[in-house]
Amino acid sequence: MLATTAQTGHSPRKFYGWTNVGLFFFIQFAASGFVYFAYSVVFPVMVETMGWNRGTASLAQSIALIMLGLAYPLTGYLLSRYGVRQTVTIGLLVMLCGLTLLIFAVTEIWQWILIWGGVMGLSFALTGPICSQTAMISWFSIKRSTTIGIVMTGGALGGALAQPALSTMMDRSDSWRAAWMIAAAMIIIALIATRFIINRPQDIGQFPDNVNPGLAAQDPLARNMRPKTHRTGHDWTMKQVIRTPTLYLVMLVTLGYLATFFFLLNHGILHLTDNGLSSLEAASILGLAILGSGLARIPAGWLGDQFELRWTLFGFIALMAIGLTGFWLGHGVILLSIMGMLFGAGYGGLLVLGPVVTGNYFGERAFPIINSVLAPVMLPFAAAAPAGAGYIFEATGSYDIAFAGAIGLLIAGLIAAFFLKPPPTPA
Repeated sequence: MLATTAQTGHSPRKFYGWTNVGLFFFIQFAASGFVYFAYSVVFPVMVETMGWNRGTASLAQSIALIMLGLAYPLTGYLLSRYGVRQTVTIGLLVMLCGLTLLIFAVTEIWQWILIWGGVMGLSFALTGPICSQTAMISWFSIKRSTTIGIVMTGGALGGALAQPALSTMMDRSDSWRAAWMIAAAMIIIALIATRFIINRPQDIGQFPDNVNPGLAAQDPLARNMRPKTHRTGHDWTMKQVIRTPTLYLVMLVTLGYLATFFFLLNHGILHLTDNGLSSLEAASILGLAILGSGLARIPAGWLGDQFELRWTLFGFIALMAIGLTGFWLGHGVILLSIMGMLFGAGYGGLLVLGPVVTGNYFGERAFPIINSVLAPVMLPFAAAAPAGAGYIFEATGSYDIAFAGAIGLLIAGLIAAFFLKPPPTPA
């Protein structure tokens, strides 16, 4: 019999890790899918209806991403002090307040920039992937990458459903405010789900993966349940982390895929409609890109548990580059849909594997600290992509320069992934 938690006598209850997986799956489905990803389909309608300048209106997203980065230290503090459940609950309450203001208060562009950039940006930090990833890293080691992939699929599935659903709702109601009303309803349900989260297995006398390490050494089956990829055994400090070249290669990979995705999320529908597609066709194509992101996350997680991460990272960055090139130069709904799904698949894989690299190479305790320190440094650069692409369009009449720059970032990420290796343990 496998050496599981139940054998210790601490708790007869069923292993709660998989319940947490389901809870965080739905929270990501609601908060990422029907709020964050909904931006890409609601924003163009707001710009057209309100008569706003694309570059100026895009400042809201850039400010939101900067706020996301600046607020990450707060997220890290709350995670360390109060745990995942309280942090996510606070974030969802802030998000609900922001959505309420969007529905009832926005009549001018400065109000949009202030609310989406400030209030919603803060909520994205407090409900973002770092929270669910921290929970999965605490509850799983052997299946860490796989469970992060499952949880992150929730956001992509929600986004894929939200794109056509919200587009149809706005057409029927002739109002973009109806979309944010639906988003607010989803957040209320997510708030209910947070009440059932348990922060760490130790809180209820359980162990990661439901394997008791004290008994595993004498259990042949448990000894075989070991990670197939690198896991650090060192308790890394931030001072040690910043001295490793590995950290900066990870940063380059992350900057490339985040900035590229932020650009396409903000301007993808506008690029497609500028080239003659209807708003529903464009929204459906971007929905397929988000669906591709979701479909790739569980396979990417499984691959991350089976093969060293440098090669899986390389492969998914290549998918993004191919998909983005086709999205830029391709014509026809079918080809653009395929390219969108390739791009989304690449991003979905990287969204899972990027944080897994940090967790595997530097450990559970260092993971939230690294993210909270680096996010304020990296996200402002990635956040420049939406506003920068908007101003490029206003100046040149096309997104060609923006697409070329995004592909250049992905090529830099490919080079970084090729040289990425686990850092040596400090003396």
